[in-house]
Amino acid sequence: MLIYRFRITSEDYDDFLRVIEIQPGQTFLDFHENIMASADIDKCDKAFFYITDNKFKKQKEIALKPLKKQVRKYDNELDEIVTEVEVPLLMKNSKLKVYVEDPHQRMIYEFHGKEFLTLFIELFKIIKTEEIISLPRCIQSKGEIPKKLDVNTIPVTAPPEEVAPIHLPLLAPGGVSLFSNVQEDEEEIAEIENQLGEILASSESESDEEKNVPGQDEATYSMHQEEDTEGQESEHIESLDEYDDIENLEIKRRDFDRDPDD
Repeated sequence: MLIYRFRITSEDYDDFLRVIEIQPGQTFLDFHENIMASADIDKCDKAFFYITDNKFKKQKEIALKPLKKQVRKYDNELDEIVTEVEVPLLMKNSKLKVYVEDPHQRMIYEFHGKEFLTLFIELFKIIKTEEIISLPRCIQSKGEIPKKLDVNTIPVTAPPEEVAPIHLPLLAPGGVSLFSNVQEDEEEIAEIENQLGEILASSESESDEEKNVPGQDEATYSMHQEEDTEGQESEHIESLDEYDDIENLEIKRRDFDRDPDD
């Protein structure tokens, strides 16, 4: 028996690759179902195979379901453009051997589901074998097509309501409060108060003594003040009678006013 070996790639996902083997007598519907299973694609109502030339230019359309299409064509007899209604070929009625004319036949597969997907198909090998094999089958799989989430199916949950925290009393094992057995000792409390009073009294007396002790600046100031007083007494002139005459006084005053460096 003959086996067609097709290579399937995607322009949108570079790492995507599937290699599928199928018999020439099998239909495009068999091919379609195997592509969806190998690529993990959800079922859809619209899917198409397009027979193309070697540059992937579309020539014939093979649809999953019968869909009437209006096509505008030029009519040579009427010499004008007319609109015709066409019904495309169906996958279930179309066998691969009828439309595969080139040993390197190329096709395009379009999937119209939750998202639009285009795959490029190329026949790259024809195998003759006597082995009994269940076909079609995927013999090589690489890469995945990411699925898009349906926004309408995502559940929306309301944020939880804030609950005020409940403060419970501290309890010992058995449900008894930890402070239920605490008893006050009046003598111990009185002793603590006396000790605090003594500490406060001693701290107040120490602060008063620090206020009465003159600082270093005051002592220094007093010492300089005494020195200035002694100097004034040595230079002080009590009376003019201590000098013999006025001339000696003027000479004395001139010597006193002279600069020490002169």
